[in-house]
Amino acid sequence: MTKKQKTILLAIVAIAGVLAIAVAGAGIWIVRSLVENVSMNEAAATRSFDDVRARFGDSGPVVTLRDGPVLLRRPPETQPADTLKTLHILRWDRGAERMSRIDLPFSLLRMRDGLFRLKAEPNASGLSFSTSLRVADIEGYGPALLVDDHTPNGDRVLIWSD
Repeated sequence: MTKKQKTILLAIVAIAGVLAIAVAGAGIWIVRSLVENVSMNEAAATRSFDDVRARFGDSGPVVTLRDGPVLLRRPPETQPADTLKTLHILRWDRGAERMSRIDLPFSLLRMRDGLFRLKAEPNASGLSFSTSLRVADIEGYGPALLVDDHTPNGDRVLIWSD
């Protein structure tokens, strides 16, 4: 290998390394921008959940997560009114007194229209569930309250789409 070839090879490796670092940094920035963690007391967390829940009136959640099979509580609408833009996940961790909010753009979810798996193994809270839905299945419900459940240890999760 000549000196010129070695220099070109070294330049290519250096450029690839810089690009890999840039892609990793962008990925970390994107994920961090989707997740927000806030310390708050239980009363404030309950108000946050109630505010979201109030937007959906008396309609119950689409999915019930309990020990045993996951239940789809109601069928999807025949023709959803709007195209969904965001899947929101609100999780209250009672032990840490921390509210986590994740906002996932549906455009990101649509990139992989495979199965969207909701799964948790039994843990200290006793929660155990598993189900698979396609993004298209979720979109069939239109803007909806998808999940509103508590765990035995007092944690709470709320998932909705709009």
